[in-house]
Amino acid sequence: MNIIRKLQAFFQKSRHVLVVDFFGAMVTSLATVLLLASGLLLTGLPTWLLYAMALVALGFMCIDVAAIFQFFDATIALATMAYLNMSYCIAVLVLLFVYRSETTELGLVYFCVEIGVVIPLAWWEWTISERCDT
Repeated sequence: MNIIRKLQAFFQKSRHVLVVDFFGAMVTSLATVLLLASGLLLTGLPTWLLYAMALVALGFMCIDVAAIFQFFDATIALATMAYLNMSYCIAVLVLLFVYRSETTELGLVYFCVEIGVVIPLAWWEWTISERCDT
């Protein structure tokens, strides 16, 4: 029980949530390049677009690192990341709609799972950022 409370307290700090976001963005970027853009998992989206999506995730990692190492306020960065993550999900949905005739079932499943992970993360980031503790 004490361990659970310590873990809850740990994940209520802005910088700690940014570390989680960093690793999530890293997994997204690597998966997009190594699995999707390489053709191991066929999504139906153009390769250039998959590389662009990986670059966006890389940009998220840069923001996370800058906030983790206190180049700017972690609470503001967390709120910004929540907004950017939600924007990313909306952009993916738009892309899936635009490329609906080319999108494979595997691609649809991959991106729906990704959105299913990112939306709760964004909600968590937003909630923690409103508490304003670093």
